Amino acid sequence: MKGKFIVFEGADGTGKTTQAKLLFDYLKKKKGDAVFFSFPNYKSAWGKMVRRYLDGEFGDVGEVSPYLASMLYAGDRLLESERIKRWQKVGKTIICDRYMVSNIAHQAAKIKSQSEQSKFVKWLEELEYGENKIPKPDFSILLTIPQNIAQKFMKRRIRDIHERNVSYQKKVAKAFEDYAKTNKNWAVVANTKGGKLKKTDEIHKEILEILRTKKIV
Repeated sequence: MKGKFIVFEGADGTGKTTQAKLLFDYLKKKKGDAVFFSFPNYKSAWGKMVRRYLDGEFGDVGEVSPYLASMLYAGDRLLESERIKRWQKVGKTIICDRYMVSNIAHQAAKIKSQSEQSKFVKWLEELEYGENKIPKPDFSILLTIPQNIAQKFMKRRIRDIHERNVSYQKKVAKAFEDYAKTNKNWAVVANTKGGKLKKTDEIHKEILEILRTKKIV
């Protein structure tokens, strides 16, 4: 049986990595057939270029073409796509922290025109899923959080050109939500309820329930 491919997406500071690893740990203990992967892979040639881009070497957020920047991320995924396909073939459940739609959201957020955004999204989907033939996720989970809380979390680390630009982050979050609303096999999970942060374990249980209901796990 082909292994399931589950992706966690969201703007920076939404707790994607935490929830992805919690699900991985849960499935690893229960089934023993889960694997965890995160993008970008900063050890690859493409990933090293992504790091240089995020460090601002090629300009600030708005100074780097979304088409050019997205090619770096797409190249990084292409390098790893065969490994993901092999895992799927042997029935592994793959948990991934960030994937193709992170590329869409972060780069489309730079484009002001809605029609130009749509044109960009179509181009990138054709590049990554069509030409590069990277595997499509079986299910994606979008984590959301108010931007003021996300910024507080990110103050604990050295922020890159994406993370320290608040207005840009708001556009990224909207781009994620717009994509999730118009595509199947997505679930949106909020980190807050009634203006208060949910507990990490509460969110984890909510995600598990969604995946069970959808018969993903």
